[in-house]
Amino acid sequence: MKKTLETKPQLIQISAAWSSREGAPLGRNHYVELEIKKAKPNGASTKLSPVQKPCDKMTEAIVMDGGKRGQVVKVCADPTCRVHHPNTPSPQQVERERADERKRIEKEKLAITTRHRVLATILQRVSAPLKKADLLTVSDYLIGHLSYSQVPTLAKRHKVEAKKDSTSAQELLAKQVSKFDESELCKLLLEISLLDSAYQRSTASRDDVLMDAAKRYRVDTEKVQKAVAKEFGVKRDRKTLKPKTRNTTT
Repeated sequence: MKKTLETKPQLIQISAAWSSREGAPLGRNHYVELEIKKAKPNGASTKLSPVQKPCDKMTEAIVMDGGKRGQVVKVCADPTCRVHHPNTPSPQQVERERADERKRIEKEKLAITTRHRVLATILQRVSAPLKKADLLTVSDYLIGHLSYSQVPTLAKRHKVEAKKDSTSAQELLAKQVSKFDESELCKLLLEISLLDSAYQRSTASRDDVLMDAAKRYRVDTEKVQKAVAKEFGVKRDRKTLKPKTRNTTT
């Protein structure tokens, strides 16, 4: 093998292992070993698999380990080759897509968490204009007419969990609400009214009842957004620091 490399220093060094470290022979995830088939005589056509076809990037490589150690083979080590990597995006493209996806997810989390925080701040400032009996009447009506998607959302917000073959989440919510005082009932009524708006992903609609309520209760939505963004930044920094800490101790 040493003599072969001295004779052909341009040979690519490859490994039988799937992946390899930087500076080591290329792992199998970085190349395709080719088995070029000669054309059949008399012009007979046959369908060849990708590994049986040559390409412009085809080159020779020497196997550094495994059962073929020392053998010189034909390989394609170009990830942009459309013959041997037709559906494989380039590493740069993969990284761009991952970065875009991370940004999209973080932006979505930031927006929805901000709206949750706005809802919580509004509820802190709700007063009690109605009598308790009236508030209970309205609350029971609204809970009984919650949509299919609203029931688990409201139940989760009030830490109500319905078990299988038992009382429904709506009945458990109504039972818990019956113990609320006037102030808590007022907050609940407004909470149900703003529930869909607070949990919507898009805020493009002109009829944004959550933000309208925020204005009435003088909630500084920009301040809430900045606080949420700061918390997200701290969490992101913690995640990036953990691997570094682990590496220094090993």
